[in-house]
Amino acid sequence: MKRSKLFIDESGQASLASDSTSPFILTGVIVDDEEIKTIEGFFSYIKRKYSIEVSKPFHSYETFENNETKLSPSKAKMLVADLADFIGLIPIFVKIISIDRIEFKKSLGIKTSEDMKGSAHRKSLKDFPYRIMAAYLFEWFANHLESGKRIGEIVADARRGGDAQLIKTLYQCKEESCSFSEKTRNAINENCTAICFAEKNYLSGGLEITDIVSYTAYQHAKRIMSSKFSDIELNKLWTIIKGLLPKSDFHQITDSEIKTFFQIEKDGVHKYINE
Repeated sequence: MKRSKLFIDESGQASLASDSTSPFILTGVIVDDEEIKTIEGFFSYIKRKYSIEVSKPFHSYETFENNETKLSPSKAKMLVADLADFIGLIPIFVKIISIDRIEFKKSLGIKTSEDMKGSAHRKSLKDFPYRIMAAYLFEWFANHLESGKRIGEIVADARRGGDAQLIKTLYQCKEESCSFSEKTRNAINENCTAICFAEKNYLSGGLEITDIVSYTAYQHAKRIMSSKFSDIELNKLWTIIKGLLPKSDFHQITDSEIKTFFQIEKDGVHKYINE
């Protein structure tokens, strides 16, 4: 049976305890196993061409922003063009989930930070954005696997705190209490056969391409493409990525999706708040 992998990367601050107004996105990239070698060969070539350490993973921040390791504007512009050409050709599938923290709190019924203090259940409310966002990526991946008669595994960048949330969410998506349909729950249960977490120095072409997609999408979400990255024309890479997205846009989690997923009655609050 053919196999596929879902690679996951996050950008920004997910926690509802954060007062930051910066965006948070969770990026999923599906790569069918037969394309992995092509992607890894491309990154080996790119690293050699731009004198990037071949034995270490490609990280967009280090390449475009870190003052100690970033490329010159002229080389970075050439690299962006190479990345745009490749991503436009390679058959990958991309989905990006985003949230509005203020609206998310309203949907749960959180009025102040005190609502997220006290019991372990109340404290867990701050992690709810990550849970629903990951669940929608799992649903999307399961549908891809089901339609192509494939089995798959999930590979995520290891992140403190995020790993546990990802595992909890995967198990939650398999339970009868999950708001997903029985067909979707069964597809996740039967076709998503493994989940693993990659440390910073883990070499994977799938994670490298996901890092680029997430990084570029995050800069777009922050609305700084024209002011900060105009000299390297990062917007050209975003145009290619945008064309791969369902409906050419992020999946912004809505109030109704939050209430359905967390089983909140209309005009109600989450049960943990009343504990």
